[in-house]
Amino acid sequence: MKNGYRILHCLECDHLFTDFVPTPNEVEQIYSDDYFFKGGAGYDDYTLEKDMLIKRGEYYAGKINKFMRAGEVLDIGAAAGFLLKGFENKGWKGTGIEPNNSMVEYGKNVVGVNIRKGTVETIELEHKFDLIILVQVVAHIYDLQNSIDKIYNLLKPNGKVLIETWDKDSITARIFGKNWHEYSPPSTLNYFSKKTLNQLISQHNFSEVAHGTPKKSIHSKHAKSLIKHKLLESKGLKWMAGMTALIPGNMIIPYPSEDLFWTLYKKN
Repeated sequence: MKNGYRILHCLECDHLFTDFVPTPNEVEQIYSDDYFFKGGAGYDDYTLEKDMLIKRGEYYAGKINKFMRAGEVLDIGAAAGFLLKGFENKGWKGTGIEPNNSMVEYGKNVVGVNIRKGTVETIELEHKFDLIILVQVVAHIYDLQNSIDKIYNLLKPNGKVLIETWDKDSITARIFGKNWHEYSPPSTLNYFSKKTLNQLISQHNFSEVAHGTPKKSIHSKHAKSLIKHKLLESKGLKWMAGMTALIPGNMIIPYPSEDLFWTLYKKN
């Protein structure tokens, strides 16, 4: 159990998942403004990571440029569209999907990108894309099988999908065990390894093109909030929560990259 939700382990395929399927209204509550601005399992202030995430979009656009030309990209779980802006800076034409209305409006009015309100499970799109990206998003999808099929159908022939997610078999995950930061239902619902993600995607007629370990940094306010939240959840480590006050409030700090992986897949 975690936060009152069961995390189940499929002994046949090794997948870990939360035994919870939210309603559309519950999705809006989970990803309310509190998720982006109130700390805890979310962000202290998501907009503080704007510049880092734009550069991250540019980083991934550079990676993908080795395998395809810039075209039309769909960002699922786009938040305020920072990653999408990075792709656009490298020549892509972008569209985003995001369930939080404040993020949608910020993306449109401040970042200047095209974002539509919704989730991959609920939104209807007639347009097709050369590339679909899910960066730290696939763990949040509550209807995996239908969503992957939908992604397949939203891609043009020879289209590709980029997925970055956390690695349940990472050294960080093993050290922290049940206190690993990604065991945070109801926002995170699926917990992948490289093997289990490949198993899932291959079932939907995709094949791997490339994979790697990304470079990542986060704002110290985000790190501070997340670490404190996890310490307060732990009975044995709760006493350490006050020590997070020692983390500086306005700096960029490296994130343990081995805790993440990315894979680029092609539509067969």
